[in-house]
Amino acid sequence: MRNVWIIVGIFVVFSCKAQQQVLPLNTSVLGAPENSYFKDLNNELDYYEGTWNATFQDKTIVLQISEQKKASIELFDKNFYRDQLFIRYEITKNGIISESTLNKDFTNDVGLSIKSAYTQDNRNNVTLLFSGGNCSVGIGTINLKKINATQFSWGYYPGTTTRIDTLCPPDREYKIHLPETENLIFTKQ
Repeated sequence: MRNVWIIVGIFVVFSCKAQQQVLPLNTSVLGAPENSYFKDLNNELDYYEGTWNATFQDKTIVLQISEQKKASIELFDKNFYRDQLFIRYEITKNGIISESTLNKDFTNDVGLSIKSAYTQDNRNNVTLLFSGGNCSVGIGTINLKKINATQFSWGYYPGTTTRIDTLCPPDREYKIHLPETENLIFTKQ
């Protein structure tokens, strides 16, 4: 009987240590224990999920936005988990696809990925990070702001718009296809 109590005691101790701390989505990682989970407790990200369309300079832009639950992230050399938005997109002009990530596998290539970083303004605005294309051309931030139940505005702010000739192969495309503008209206489909 004594052995049973020892086994139960060991199980209880390890179970308590293995529990993961769950924190609200926008809690700062500074001071948060490693492996904390920043969870969308208030369903802030739900509004953005789905397929959204817009037209800009004769281009049609389709966004497919999904929520990734408990995505692994690394910040300040620590591992954490968070709920985040992930955007796949397709841009067409005159029926010809100029760029599409709708069927891209991002497992080994994060180029062209768009992931949310944080929400703000009473959960009416979400800021995302765009990883950029070849040689990180176009890397920057995207802000989505709720307008009503079926529309949001888009603002894209690229940090790098050209390639570094000495570091990037010349045989790649270095064009930014995402709409570089503010207040572009997307409508939910």
